[in-house]
Amino acid sequence: MIKITAPFNSRDEVKIMAGYGADELYCGYLAPEWARHYSNLEFERKGGVESNFTDLDELNKSVELAHRYNIPVFLALNGLYVRHQYPLLLKIIDKLRQIDFDAFIVADMGLILTLVERDIGKKLHISTGGTVFNTDAVGFYRRFSPERVILDRQLTIRQISGLVKRNPGVDFEAFIFSTICVHIDGFCTFMHSYGANREESIAHCSGLDPKLYFATTYDPEAFEDACSLRYAVKVYEQGRAASRKNNVMPAFYKRQMDGMACGICAMYDLNKAGVRAVKVVGRQVGRIRRLKSVEFVARARALLDADPAIKRKEFIRRCKDMYREVWEYKGRCKGNNCYHPSFARD
Repeated sequence: MIKITAPFNSRDEVKIMAGYGADELYCGYLAPEWARHYSNLEFERKGGVESNFTDLDELNKSVELAHRYNIPVFLALNGLYVRHQYPLLLKIIDKLRQIDFDAFIVADMGLILTLVERDIGKKLHISTGGTVFNTDAVGFYRRFSPERVILDRQLTIRQISGLVKRNPGVDFEAFIFSTICVHIDGFCTFMHSYGANREESIAHCSGLDPKLYFATTYDPEAFEDACSLRYAVKVYEQGRAASRKNNVMPAFYKRQMDGMACGICAMYDLNKAGVRAVKVVGRQVGRIRRLKSVEFVARARALLDADPAIKRKEFIRRCKDMYREVWEYKGRCKGNNCYHPSFARD
């Protein structure tokens, strides 16, 4: 049966996540020395001290606890690194390798090569930042013996099924809930930061005056990436009002207008195709929402466990009903918040 991979960022979440249905956990680590030299973002491209572990001893105890529950833990090293960063990067990785992680999630090709050459003794997962779209890409990465390939959000169910079928022996993972994006993750070099009142955290990491900091969202209290800002480009002619016909809205808001980002209806097809795991995205979001998301995905999987012969249309219908119930969504599924919009028509 398909696994549920969930984000966590503290030791006390391990038992809770297990109880809510998580089979696997993943996390990030923001080394204080990295933050002092660079920023609280560059190490793995996901935002700061509230999204990641910052203490190695606490991280080690969290992994040990997860293993007592027979839950593997994967560490994201999702950054894109340059040559002058490698001495410090490898120093940090040498410390991380002492912790009994089950795998490192890596996007940067240079780091993949380095980890393989150094034989660090950890399994390798190719991050969604590795931009795997076809069998040629899978074949390329197979040269480095990855245990898993995490697929890009943009792939269709048909494409995913084809990749699994043509690549026996490779475990594939697909996103299933939260944090949809219209852009290609591996080609994105945008700063992923999050708002809220974090003067002290940011100052601690970057050495800034706590009274002077930058929020990359239009709403400092919002947990959003700056690439999802609401903006409009208007064209003015001299002496005239703005032309409504020429207003341009960001691509993000052309796609996701309402509801929680969701691909739950696709679990039926992903499971049938042989996808190894589905990922609940969002280390950066609040604990309550993460737990609720994991529980929601686990409830959908329970439908498959309880009735392996359930029909596809019935599974989708029940998932949509459950979505409206859990997330208190009053409207009809439109597909504009769906990883696979075609399911809105089913």
